Amino acid sequence: MEVKKLKYHIHEVLEIHGRIDGLTSAELKRRCDQEAVDGNRKLILDFTSVTYMSSAGLRVILLTHKSLTTIGGSLTLVAVPPSIMEVFRVSGMIQVLQILPELKSLLTGEQRDEGAAEIMDIVLNEINFEWRKGCSNPGYLFSLGNADKLPESMYSEEDTVSIRSSEIAFGAGVGALGADYAEFDSLFGESIVIGHHFFSYPAVPRPVIDYTYYKAESDDRLNFLFGFGFTGEFSRILRFDVGSENVSLDTLLKAAGKLAETDVFGVVFLAKSGGIDWMHLRQTPVFRNRLPDGTLFDKAHFGEWMRFSLEPEDHHKTLLGCGIVTKNKDQSAEKVRSLFPAEGNMHFHALMLQNGLWSNNIMDFEEELQRVTKDFEAEKVVHLLPASRLKNGFLGIVNLEVA
Repeated sequence: MEVKKLKYHIHEVLEIHGRIDGLTSAELKRRCDQEAVDGNRKLILDFTSVTYMSSAGLRVILLTHKSLTTIGGSLTLVAVPPSIMEVFRVSGMIQVLQILPELKSLLTGEQRDEGAAEIMDIVLNEINFEWRKGCSNPGYLFSLGNADKLPESMYSEEDTVSIRSSEIAFGAGVGALGADYAEFDSLFGESIVIGHHFFSYPAVPRPVIDYTYYKAESDDRLNFLFGFGFTGEFSRILRFDVGSENVSLDTLLKAAGKLAETDVFGVVFLAKSGGIDWMHLRQTPVFRNRLPDGTLFDKAHFGEWMRFSLEPEDHHKTLLGCGIVTKNKDQSAEKVRSLFPAEGNMHFHALMLQNGLWSNNIMDFEEELQRVTKDFEAEKVVHLLPASRLKNGFLGIVNLEVA
């Protein structure tokens, strides 16, 4: 048996040649499992050149079907020869499987609707992307508190900005959950908002991630010492895959930014880590922890205040990132410049998750963003540095105006 991978329009297809039997079924299962790990939740098997299939092959098809449907995916068989179709019929699986007569059948239905999004290929800064257009209307960027009191740890209850989760679609900053400042003032830490869902990593000795999932009827209050939020729809969605290599976040955003239509734009990404550089607070920057001299960024205090990676860490993790980028920070208004590091033009937080299976189909990005946020186990939230490396995934760009 030989398995070849080919591209048919927007579809990735495994073309099988030869026998699927006790000797070859394990290899087919391995290839199917690898496709799922690589993000292909909608697996298509072309049976045109399959000459024979035993019960061992039948079992592989059944297990693959079950594993994909469990995560919201699907298995489609194409051009199944009559003798093998009879095997599916006798086993009763013909009632369960999606079987199409030929590859052209993949192009019928919603894939060919006039309103279907056009998927295009583009090369930006030597990175190959698939991309599609979304809504061109800009969203709105707004600040949450300010960063001026961070260096000397001077925040108090009066500096806390409280916002309903319904009012912030995406964002990042130093935040905490709770209704009573006296209870949560020691729990501020790196935080991120993805699709109104909030995750925080408290700045305590042994942090455990805290979170609240968004419900339209809820009135959850998200508390920030400083940070930013933005609303709006994705104007561009991009998919990238650098194969066995990886690419820095900085390089990736400079390339993708060529498709952004505003000087300041938001980015939400779902990607696999190739080794990231990060940092997060060890203690909350509130007044009672104030420094007697200097700032927490001084060499004498930095290690006491910040956990940080000495070299790229957390390889092969699933990352959900949210941040903002400016093309011309020097020309931006002061309230925009204050949202960025002094020596950088991007500000990103990332939610690190246990690995799992997610789709590599660019049409599934928004759906996968919501599913992964809720279904994958969250480990921590970090401030992501530009040198962090990514292997493959999606970027959603939101054009932004300043509120």
